[in-house]
Amino acid sequence: MTDGGLVISTGVYYLKNDSGKFKATFLSTDKTGFSFLKIGDPVDGKSKVAFAVPVFGDLNKMKIGQKILILGSTISSFIFDGDKDIKTNITKSNVGAVVLDLDGNVLGMALSLEAKSFVAINTITDALKLFLNPATTLPATPILAPGSVTITP
Repeated sequence: MTDGGLVISTGVYYLKNDSGKFKATFLSTDKTGFSFLKIGDPVDGKSKVAFAVPVFGDLNKMKIGQKILILGSTISSFIFDGDKDIKTNITKSNVGAVVLDLDGNVLGMALSLEAKSFVAINTITDALKLFLNPATTLPATPILAPGSVTITP
């Protein structure tokens, strides 16, 4: 997944991490502001995709005054004020960055939207479940457009 402002429904995308560079296909954009991409073949034809699956945190367990980290091209932090709709100034270099608690658990992703700068991990997982199984009834945001990583068009 990535910030929806970084991808459009057409075009060729590439994802790069320590295991190599891979082609990616656009799958969908959620009205919350994030998009799903499907990782495809390696550009060099021989790399094997390797990603670590993070532990998901629970924003509902956060307490006022706890520190939250934004880990992207730069690292920034702020104090949780109790508002589950986290609002913070996201620099251009941190668009799509992972938002973590101090234990390293993923709370969500930083977005570039003016009205919304954060999407919670449970919103993302609910949207993915709905995308993978449209017959599922979830309290998720509907998907609008069918169809540490660096994304380049």
